[in-house]
Amino acid sequence: AALGKGSVSGGSGAIYLMVRLPVEDDFRVVEWLTEKHRVCVIPGSACGAPGMVRVCYANLGLERCREAAARLQRGLAGLAS
Repeated sequence: AALGKGSVSGGSGAIYLMVRLPVEDDFRVVEWLTEKHRVCVIPGSACGAPGMVRVCYANLGLERCREAAARLQRGLAGLAS
């Protein structure tokens, strides 16, 4: 995993995942992911989890969810390198 083992939590019975970032400024990462990779996530700081992002996958059709996940994966891989 590009971000390291244990960087992703949640998903079991939930509609979102929490992702630990390799940088502290989660607001800046959210802006960057939105502008560069066209994927919107919530800063962890807004949810009491600074240094993380919240990824919600509710209300997305399967193909749109796959497309968004691929864009998010590329963005997070770029961030980790």
